[in-house]
Amino acid sequence: MLQVRDAYQQKLLNVKGYFTTNFLDGATATQLKQVYHKYFSDQETSFYSTSFHPDLALKRAVNEEILAIVGNRLEELFTDYKILGTSFLKKKANDNNPLPLHQDWTVTDEERYGSFTLWIPLQDTYEKNGAIRVIDGSHCLENNLRAPSLPVAFEQDRTKFNQYLKTLNLKTGEAFVFNQKLMHASWPNHSTEERLALTIGVVPKDADMFMLYYDATKQTLHKYAMPDDLFLRYPEIIQEPKIGQHISSEKYHPGKFSEEQFKQAIFEHNIQTSTMEPLFSNPEHQSFFEKNGYIKLPALDQHDIATLKDFLFQSGIKKETDYGFYVGMDHEDKTLVSKMMETVEKVAMPKVAPYLQDYQLITASFVIKDPNPKGVVPPHQDWTFVEDENRHCSVTCWIALVDTDMENGCMGVIKGSHKFFNSVRPSPSPQVPSPLAKHMFSLFPYFELLPMKAGEALIFDNRTFHASPPNITQMPRLAVGLSFTQKAAELTHYYLKPGTKDTLLKYKIDPQFFMKYDNGTLSRMYDAGKVIEDYSLEEELKFQWQDLSKDELNKRVVAAGNTYNKILTQHMMKLFGGQMKNGIKEKIWSFAHSINPIRLAKRLVS
Repeated sequence: MLQVRDAYQQKLLNVKGYFTTNFLDGATATQLKQVYHKYFSDQETSFYSTSFHPDLALKRAVNEEILAIVGNRLEELFTDYKILGTSFLKKKANDNNPLPLHQDWTVTDEERYGSFTLWIPLQDTYEKNGAIRVIDGSHCLENNLRAPSLPVAFEQDRTKFNQYLKTLNLKTGEAFVFNQKLMHASWPNHSTEERLALTIGVVPKDADMFMLYYDATKQTLHKYAMPDDLFLRYPEIIQEPKIGQHISSEKYHPGKFSEEQFKQAIFEHNIQTSTMEPLFSNPEHQSFFEKNGYIKLPALDQHDIATLKDFLFQSGIKKETDYGFYVGMDHEDKTLVSKMMETVEKVAMPKVAPYLQDYQLITASFVIKDPNPKGVVPPHQDWTFVEDENRHCSVTCWIALVDTDMENGCMGVIKGSHKFFNSVRPSPSPQVPSPLAKHMFSLFPYFELLPMKAGEALIFDNRTFHASPPNITQMPRLAVGLSFTQKAAELTHYYLKPGTKDTLLKYKIDPQFFMKYDNGTLSRMYDAGKVIEDYSLEEELKFQWQDLSKDELNKRVVAAGNTYNKILTQHMMKLFGGQMKNGIKEKIWSFAHSINPIRLAKRLVS
């Protein structure tokens, strides 16, 4: 495979099939634009690639000129590689010229080497002017061969695959480096200026190049050895190659790849891989956390627990609620909240920090669950508060201050569930729809309960499905919750745009944001049509979560290694009777809805 000097970029290329990196400055991008306009003058073609220009000598000369400009950057990026050629790609302005979902051709042994492209926009790109769109991890889903003469394996479901695409808004000179097996597309250019990009093909230094030609009438696949500059010679290879040496022929039946096959394959890929930067200092802890979405570790001693309990009972931060669940961050006295955060941080973080590396603390709070035989907290996920959850994680550390078990409502998780959905979790609740809303109690029988001793910490990814049964004892379940992330993470908050259900406002924030904005405040703001005004609005974006059927979600739950929890199911049936047998029933659903879990948990925990 292609060797990338940066270890994290290598991980992204292997797992996601691509990475992006600052490659050229603005002056160099302008210089490359001038090279394009110096040699090429197409004004009519909707989508134009200079690789199809008929003058090979000209293309070779331009290729050398381009590499003289960008060659040093390639050296900084890769080791042991060779270049297959360069070309400019132009999308005409004010034109309906989308590039449909596709994969690039098979030109080398992809198990040993793979082939790769750098796609470098020479102006900022976004949806309106033809930005690139990708399906993360799609390079690992199937192994059908690809050539101009071969049918597209997913042709019958090509349009259905579009829902899985995400847009990459790239800055001028920011390289999109991708495996040519990656499924990708681009938007049409509806702007008033042409969209121009530079592409560079690269492969590992030892890779042997070839092209394939499929004779459909004879159902025969022919293979031709190719020179290394084949990317400059598209007119000679677009159909049956006019160059190269014929090396083999064999009977071949092109395969097909359906949406159902895709969904299963992409889930299996996602559940087995991770692109997270390390958060834990112990590699074994990091590996367990990445795979399962949580980890349980010892934290506080008895003195720490006593100190935190004393503050809780003396400070007045605890309030009574009609549903018996309270998060200290929600107290209206923000001076007291600040003192609470300082106390929890001072006591708890010295015991948690040794497990971590290069972290930043976001919030710290008491989390109290009073006795209430109907006080179930249904399955839910917590808010997103980082820019890129594939690289950095929104994390909660829930530390029990009393022994917890099924009787007093201990925490439960669905392991691996942090990889079930790719959508962010915005505020506010209950206005934001949830992908788990219709699965509340069909999920509950698969939760693994995690009884904990006082002082133990449960650290979990905010994407992980978590829940807790009611506290049916006579004493409150006391805990503290801390939220943190990698130090390098950019903090972000997603807020549902008032008046909509499918548009998010993305804000750049800092930890002080959570001192001012709790879910109740944001919920009232949404209903009043108000937006967040004291933080920078970065962009508006469409909000859509994957709507899975009960069977689809159940398959994911089981595939991730979760099993039916007979003891928990019997416990819940004892509390709620036959209402658990057939999923969500009115009595439980009404209670669960009235204490919407995200509203209760806010940024922190169940």
